[in-house]
Amino acid sequence: MRSLVLSTMLFVALIMSGCRPGVEHEGPWVKKIYSEEFSRLVINFSRKMKAEKHLELEDSWVAYDDYVTKICLKYSSQRLLTVYDARLILVELVEDFLYRLNNNDIISFELDHYPFTAMDLDVKLNFESYYGLYCDELYIGLAWLQAGCVHFYAFDRKDDKIDWSHDRFEPYAKSRELALLKKQADLPYTDKAEAEAPGASMMMYDRYKMPTY
Repeated sequence: MRSLVLSTMLFVALIMSGCRPGVEHEGPWVKKIYSEEFSRLVINFSRKMKAEKHLELEDSWVAYDDYVTKICLKYSSQRLLTVYDARLILVELVEDFLYRLNNNDIISFELDHYPFTAMDLDVKLNFESYYGLYCDELYIGLAWLQAGCVHFYAFDRKDDKIDWSHDRFEPYAKSRELALLKKQADLPYTDKAEAEAPGASMMMYDRYKMPTY
């Protein structure tokens, strides 16, 4: 009887062990992207954004398989901006970052395709000042580029209210076009030294100039 029970237990154990999924060890493990260079690029770029745009880097990440497929940047600010100014800041940020990314001697070879465009970025600018709620709820509370489209949300959309008249979205190409037109319209009212700077009359973004670190 004891031998029968023992044989039954061994048979059951054999069946159960055969049903367990095997653990496959693949290797050798390799480093697919140069993460340190991505961190260096984002930190140096964000230092410039803090000094020039008063934007504070909150988070960033890179999505990749064999190559980088998407880059996410999240910033916060205490500034109070209308949709026109928020659009201009977002476009200048995106254009400058894309220039640095696509012209990096290391990272440009690790991109899924070249060049990267706004379609490949996820950029969020969160404006956190409480004055946006108490002074004018129509100041921009959040500007978000995702899937090639820019969404602008007023401060009153950052709580539980639903007011579809206080948010808007537009393709990034349209945002870039309107931002360029704003820079052209503002040029006659800027300082004379800035207006007469080399290349200023061309109305080009920083992406066409070498970035300064």
